[in-house]
Amino acid sequence: MRKAIIFFLCLALCLPMFTVSGFAADDGTTAQAQRFNPDGSFKILHLTDFHKNSEDPEKNNINTYLLKKMVQKTQPDLAVLTGDLVMDGPREEILENIDAIMSIFDEFEIPVAVTFGNHDSEKGIFTREELMAVYNSYPCSISIDDGALLPGCGTYTVPILASNSNKTAFNLWIVDSGDYDEGNRYGYVQTEQIEWYVQKSNALKAQNGGKPVNSLMFQHIIVPEIYDALLETSRFTPFAVKRIYEDDRYYILNPENTNAGRLGEYPCPPYHNNGQFDAIVGQGDVLAMFFGHDHDNTFNVTYKGIDLVATPKAKFEGSYGVKHGGRLITLNEADTGTYQTKVITFASLYEDESFKLSDLFSPDFKLNSAETKAKASVKFFSLISKLEYLFTVIIPELILGRKLDYR
Repeated sequence: MRKAIIFFLCLALCLPMFTVSGFAADDGTTAQAQRFNPDGSFKILHLTDFHKNSEDPEKNNINTYLLKKMVQKTQPDLAVLTGDLVMDGPREEILENIDAIMSIFDEFEIPVAVTFGNHDSEKGIFTREELMAVYNSYPCSISIDDGALLPGCGTYTVPILASNSNKTAFNLWIVDSGDYDEGNRYGYVQTEQIEWYVQKSNALKAQNGGKPVNSLMFQHIIVPEIYDALLETSRFTPFAVKRIYEDDRYYILNPENTNAGRLGEYPCPPYHNNGQFDAIVGQGDVLAMFFGHDHDNTFNVTYKGIDLVATPKAKFEGSYGVKHGGRLITLNEADTGTYQTKVITFASLYEDESFKLSDLFSPDFKLNSAETKAKASVKFFSLISKLEYLFTVIIPELILGRKLDYR
């Protein structure tokens, strides 16, 4: 009898813990936990929009090598890939292109968290679920197929544990932001996903003694509130971008809330605002949201206490593409209320390596490897890009008296 009483007493005491925290641990949307390094650091490489397709194999080879070079140079603890990765082509080529990406992370034993964009499955060659199964066939993948629990595929969390305990010291939200809505406009995060986020955020908060667990969120399509964070201006303002879905509203970066980067093209959020951003503001746990989708944007702007951060396309395309690359994010266990981030362009991968353009014309020079071709291409087009930057950014900034690139 005494044992029975003790058992039920323990059960009663533990029940609140299971009903609150069980959702966070056991709902099938929690990826394999990562851990802060012994020195308290944790580095995330955010990559998006590879747009690998049935193009010239030579370009694919160069881009694959540049990805490897970026991984070698940044040495991340985790890679987060946010969609539009492998676009179309025969099934065999799609699988080969996925292998070109994932085998690099396998080689360097870097965990990878994948979610999807608007293009990944739009051709119907593979469904999102089939693609996720392919990514998860690689040992490096910690990605989650949330199954029938949530709309889409690839909405989950990645806990980052303390360096010296199993406490969740930080959290990453990985979100499938959809593809297209019923009007064939860009997709949006669904109501069920928002409810999942709020419930799971509350569960993590309960586990953390009532304090929100600081976190970052990653998804492909940017939230509609980006236009509230920008500065509306006249259509005649130089370098202003037109608001998507509207013909008579134009915007530039707002110097009062811009932390870094450039507005290279108009942002493309969904037409429909489903309240995702308001829910995040209400929870108070997300420091910053990271997006892909808009290939030339690199801005970091703060709105309602949350940083909205654009990561450029991870595809090299000549002088146009040396500004592309990835984004490195560094966390510090001693201060989880902040983070550091910078764009790693393809051009920057070779800044500390000597290479003379005259070498291209040497009789002994042969473009006989992806490594040599990548280095030669980046060095050559970087020079062209610097000239373009002079005339499209530096000189206009002097003339206009305002920043175009918050370097």
